[in-house]
Amino acid sequence: MSFLIDPPLLVFSGLAIFLLGRRLDWSRHAKIVIGLGVALIFIAFSVLLYADMIRCTFPFFSNQTGSEFMFHTNITKIHKDQVPQIAVLFLFLLYPVWIFAGYAFALLREKKKYISTRTCTYADVKNKSRRMVRKSTFDSHTAVERGEDARKCVRAAIERLGGMGNFVKNGDKVLVKVNICGGVPENKSTFTSIDVSDELCNLIREAGGVATFADADMVWIKFQQAANDSGYLKWAEEKGVDLVNLSEKTIVNFDFGPDSALGTEKVSIEAIEADVIISVSAMKTHLLTGVTLAMKNMYGTFPDIDKAKFHKKSIEDVIFEINSAFVPNLAVIDGSVGGEAIGPLSAEPVYYQTIIASDDVVQADSVACQMMGYRPMDIIHIRKAHEAGLGDASIQFNLSSLPYSHIKDGAWEKPRIEIKDFYEWAIEVVLMFPGWQTLFNIGADFLLYDLSRLPIFRYLMPAALKFLQDAIYPVIKDNRSTAQDVARRVININLMVLVALGCAIGYSLNGYFARSSLVYELGMLLGIALGFVAAVRMKTIHFAALLAISGLAAYVVESINVHNNLLAYNYSSAIDEKTSFIYIVCGWMVMMLSVLQVSDLLSQWISNLGIFERLRRWKVLPLSLVLVANALFFYWEGYFGLAQKSESSLVLVMYAVMAILGMIYSSRHSIEWNASLLIVAVIAGGLMELIGSLAGLWSYHFGETLAVFFALTWPLNTMAVHAVAYLMGVDLGAHEKRSLLKNLK
Repeated sequence: MSFLIDPPLLVFSGLAIFLLGRRLDWSRHAKIVIGLGVALIFIAFSVLLYADMIRCTFPFFSNQTGSEFMFHTNITKIHKDQVPQIAVLFLFLLYPVWIFAGYAFALLREKKKYISTRTCTYADVKNKSRRMVRKSTFDSHTAVERGEDARKCVRAAIERLGGMGNFVKNGDKVLVKVNICGGVPENKSTFTSIDVSDELCNLIREAGGVATFADADMVWIKFQQAANDSGYLKWAEEKGVDLVNLSEKTIVNFDFGPDSALGTEKVSIEAIEADVIISVSAMKTHLLTGVTLAMKNMYGTFPDIDKAKFHKKSIEDVIFEINSAFVPNLAVIDGSVGGEAIGPLSAEPVYYQTIIASDDVVQADSVACQMMGYRPMDIIHIRKAHEAGLGDASIQFNLSSLPYSHIKDGAWEKPRIEIKDFYEWAIEVVLMFPGWQTLFNIGADFLLYDLSRLPIFRYLMPAALKFLQDAIYPVIKDNRSTAQDVARRVININLMVLVALGCAIGYSLNGYFARSSLVYELGMLLGIALGFVAAVRMKTIHFAALLAISGLAAYVVESINVHNNLLAYNYSSAIDEKTSFIYIVCGWMVMMLSVLQVSDLLSQWISNLGIFERLRRWKVLPLSLVLVANALFFYWEGYFGLAQKSESSLVLVMYAVMAILGMIYSSRHSIEWNASLLIVAVIAGGLMELIGSLAGLWSYHFGETLAVFFALTWPLNTMAVHAVAYLMGVDLGAHEKRSLLKNLK
């Protein structure tokens, strides 16, 4: 057990779990439990070795301590005290990832045998001749049936469209894309019901067609497991139906065209060679696309299990393009038991007793949207398809035409449009960074699927997702991102990446990895995370101004304090003093961004509480109190006397100027905003001063663990930075002018 030996052993364990799981027919949860068990055994034993709680008694290594064996000190020359605890924690957190990597490697090797080098185009798609794409006018027909018997509703709806013979001819090869892997077996509202599939199979056979029911592996679940758990395997065997996994049929490259978001992508030969394609979807909500209906169901024909890459290409464009290439001849939406709230996997059942059938997949989705309570044009992939002429989403469905009303008609609980757009945008941003594609897939595996099935968590997940939506909505409800906003965010994120790199490089050069604490490093990472939040929320001129002024103020303030011996930075003797300031300057930037973001939330809360309702005219009161406290501790702790004895009065002049700047800024802003900035600054600054001092990154002149005076200078630092920006015409306290999120008051 060591940091060099463990990774290959864990990868091998993942390979073994895949091979044994296939041979012994282990369930998905059995594999997860075994994998976690192996990881925990490795972690537990390795932690004991790392902590030198047990002796290293392995052959050839018995002359080493446990920690020396973990780092192979005899080879690497790395000792335990040279590696920060956060780095060790990260190495242990990677243990399950190594197992997953071994499992994924075996899985991908297994899937490769189905991949062909052949490349197909639109001309190769057999069912394309059945329907003209991108029409200027439409002759679409949609039938909606409602009743307790889903089978009767399916038959009646298709008969109203002219019967199955209008779509399927004798001998036709019919690909029926059902939703199996996109659902949770324990929740019938999340996958296509077997009753609906069974009746469709009867109708296809009556018309002389040969039906193949299909789905493909998803991120969170593999076809065989889902089909077995949902009852589809048993049904197919009893019915004599060909039930296939599109991920385990011949896979070819498909050229979606030079102007497409997809370019050339892998598709199943089954979709290309089908004479007729029928999309049979569940009727449910989706936290990323609003709805998942007949169009979104076709996205499930992609055989590649790496679904994260499609989010990088814009999921809405991908849905539109797969439907353009493989246009369903018939769309059937199963609303016998629909799924509302925050779907797709944590949807809550709605016994809706409704079946929708249409010869226009876009129109089918449009009608379903209206029945759920969405405006069809608010769903991006439906709007794209309508505007491109793929189908007609303009139909106005009359709910009163149904044989009886339902309490949920037009009133489903569903994801807010703004939230689902925000989620998808956030995912696209995250996936820009290397390595996050794999983490996204693993996260979807566990968070979306497994927690939706575990006995306790499956009841908590819907509430958790709704709580998350309700927490985000007030922040973004009025946000309308323009192309300019997107460009600003890209610039801001790139600037923040440079700041984060500056922190990491400076931290390393200063030699802080060898002496710092886990608490300090976690705090630094939290600050950087808040910096990225600021990058997303702020206009570039405000973001860049805050960085520039913070960096300049950091260099001036810290240089003067260090030069006058008020404090000392304990950086590595291998670098010069100016180089050591890389981390200090970037750290100030992170601190100022963090204070600004938290202050936004605190000021809203304070305003709602009405604490300062009768003190609105006393704008400078919060800063005045801080200045008094700062002056007292400046004197009591001896730093005033130290500043007086210095060669110059720069320290006194500097803090006097900062106080004046702060008073100017305070007099121009609300007392709630001033109080919020000061409270957050003193808490964040004080904590940072304390944990940095405890870690030995810096020390104060009189040797105390925390100099209260320095904790109280952070409100002055913050006010001075904001004041300089304000005097330059950049008001960081003007929320609406600063923010890309227009609703912040």
